[in-house]
Amino acid sequence: MNEIGILADKHTATCFKLAGLASVFSIDDPTQVEKKLSEIMKTPNLRILLVSEQILNKVQFNTETSSQQTPLIIPIPTMQGREGPRIDLMSDLIKRKTGIEVKL
Repeated sequence: MNEIGILADKHTATCFKLAGLASVFSIDDPTQVEKKLSEIMKTPNLRILLVSEQILNKVQFNTETSSQQTPLIIPIPTMQGREGPRIDLMSDLIKRKTGIEVKL
């Protein structure tokens, strides 16, 4: 069965776990982010991975040059809100994969 997972801080991860998401990964140590993300990427049935912007900003992980097809990484804001300028990453992803520009 294909799964959706989340990698976030303890508080955000707890909210998703309470909402019923099974694959919940939390991280508190910023030095372990890349190692934890690499481990999660090897999870066999994980197809979509929600990652908090706070965590994604701490890693040098390029989704465009990754040889792995899955899981699809989708950045989400934390409970404190968005970090930095708002970039519509979903529209950019759709444009790259389908060639269709989506304006929201």
